[in-house]
Amino acid sequence: MAKLEIQIHTRKMLKPSTPTPDHLRSLKLSLFDQLAPRLYVPVLFHYLPSSEGIITERCDKLQNSLAETLTKFYPLAGRFREDELSIHCNDEGVEYVETKVNADLAEFLHQGPNNIEVLDDLLPTDMPSSPLLGIQVNIFNCGGLVMGIKISHVLADGFTLGTFIKEWARISQTGTTKGCLPTFGRLPVLFPSRVLSGPYISPSSNRDPEIVTRRFVFDALAVAKLKERINSSAMFTSPTRVVVVMSLIWKVLAGISSAKHGYSRDSYFLFPVNLRGKSNLPSVEHDLGNFCVVGVAALEANQSRKELTDFVNVVGSTARETSIEIGKASIDDIASMFLTCKTPQKEEMDIYFCTSWCKFPWYEADFGWGNPFWVSDVSKPAELITLIDTKSGDGIEAWIGLKENDMAEFERDPDILTFCPPQN
Repeated sequence: MAKLEIQIHTRKMLKPSTPTPDHLRSLKLSLFDQLAPRLYVPVLFHYLPSSEGIITERCDKLQNSLAETLTKFYPLAGRFREDELSIHCNDEGVEYVETKVNADLAEFLHQGPNNIEVLDDLLPTDMPSSPLLGIQVNIFNCGGLVMGIKISHVLADGFTLGTFIKEWARISQTGTTKGCLPTFGRLPVLFPSRVLSGPYISPSSNRDPEIVTRRFVFDALAVAKLKERINSSAMFTSPTRVVVVMSLIWKVLAGISSAKHGYSRDSYFLFPVNLRGKSNLPSVEHDLGNFCVVGVAALEANQSRKELTDFVNVVGSTARETSIEIGKASIDDIASMFLTCKTPQKEEMDIYFCTSWCKFPWYEADFGWGNPFWVSDVSKPAELITLIDTKSGDGIEAWIGLKENDMAEFERDPDILTFCPPQN
């Protein structure tokens, strides 16, 4: 597919419908926010044409409900102050864009997954005032709609973004807000930011021209067949679908590394673990902001890595042990876990980072014209793996960014060809 022809019809700073009270005008970052990557997290919601209201009515509803939602999620309409490690909740607004796309959504959805870079055009760009949230509503010729969202990682992890989207959709449908919503304020009190030794190095958001992104779909049948490969001697004879897909991806990447270098290297597979619902801290299950620690699965060069079971054992035990440790930890213990969980630093080693957005309510985002037909990621600026539920909820889409040569090897790997053959 050629580059999309997109014309911007509306661009504005959309503010909360009600001003933020003076006593809420400053929000300190938590320790988890303090060390979050300084980049935007993207997601796209694709909606097929609907008979529920004309397009102008839908866009008006989106704007009005977004303004209402921002009164509850008021820090998103503020601005980040790096020098103070805080959010100035000044109601400056979020970037809101409406576009007209000269294309048919059905054709786009057929070709888009095989031309992932085109998806980037559906996200808001050129945000000079550095808002914490950007929304781009793209209207296709057929009446289909794709909503692109970029949220600053400084203030939001996947749980926070999912909570915001769910509430915005609910307000769009019902026109009312809940009396009590999750808050941004508790985590900074429990885990305040602090002076840290050594400089903070933010991951770069600049695109590496050697990185390409591909989408690999593991449907329910593929996941079931992968689980059948876990032998009876495994520590985890019934791994979750996320664990088994992570393990296969790691196995393939480790094999590519060994073939490329001519020998096995120490290999590390890192993934965030959501602290909500796992800690024994009271009333933090629904708190907003960043609240994750990183699980580090490690395989030394001399450890067995021939079978999928070898990787499942390591990933599964890392996830389980991390959760057990969280469940026993105090506030100080959790802060220590977070600060001491550093990326390994050795020569002759491989590090892979994977994040899972599975089980988040992406496909419940009904703004009044039905659930999304597809929820997608976009191309990656760095080597990163993102897992998202398929629409059916029993499969997984793996969005993988790798250097071109490594991606070519990944795509031709026999396991990848078997369990997620190329999409037509």
